[in-house]
Amino acid sequence: MWVVFDIDGTLIDVGESYDLAVKLTVEYFLRSFGREREVELEWIRKLRSKGSFGDDFKVSEALILFSLAGDVKGLIDQFPPGEGIGWVRKRFGLEISPENIERVFNTFYLGNIYEDRLFDFPGLWRREKPLIEAELLRKLSEEFKVGVVTGRSELELRLAEEILGFRFERAVTRELGLKPNPDLLWELVNGERGVYVGDTLNDELFVENYRRKYGDFDFVMVGRDVENVSEFVENMLEGGK
Repeated sequence: MWVVFDIDGTLIDVGESYDLAVKLTVEYFLRSFGREREVELEWIRKLRSKGSFGDDFKVSEALILFSLAGDVKGLIDQFPPGEGIGWVRKRFGLEISPENIERVFNTFYLGNIYEDRLFDFPGLWRREKPLIEAELLRKLSEEFKVGVVTGRSELELRLAEEILGFRFERAVTRELGLKPNPDLLWELVNGERGVYVGDTLNDELFVENYRRKYGDFDFVMVGRDVENVSEFVENMLEGGK
């Protein structure tokens, strides 16, 4: 049986890394458009929890467009659960270059290990903290097939493994595509049964898409079905679910 994890918000606390990188990216673009405005971290977290974006570049783009429109909080409240960047682009009739957003975002998140950085920056990934002890993951991997399907790149996955103190032998990263594409889960598990552990509606949609195309696979949402990922792993090790 497989136990497959999302990483961000599930295994690693990214509140001071990805969320802050989104904030700084949006503010950077707003300044380039002649707008000085502070972006609240709570806006980012609420939009992320409602939407199906796949990566933080699209979250950043949505918040840039919402900020330019003026009523960020109101637009987030109106945002239909499960929708993504397509809804935002259709509403405003434009999009911002994904390549430009990616370069700015990676400058803040990856910092000086990013070759194409716009300026020197230490990198917010260094602020990340594990949400589970490595020993629990090691014990789990002795009982189950353990892997990840993540929106992180291969480089970002290596950084996550450094923070966790645990290496995943089986992983699918953004180089192969983004959730909620169910083919990514198939690429990992090849039809074998298991459970995916995530923390967002996009993670749940990912598993729902897999079920429609390939068959049964369980889903557990951290913060809803279990209090935290450690509780889930302990239950699995005790024979629960």
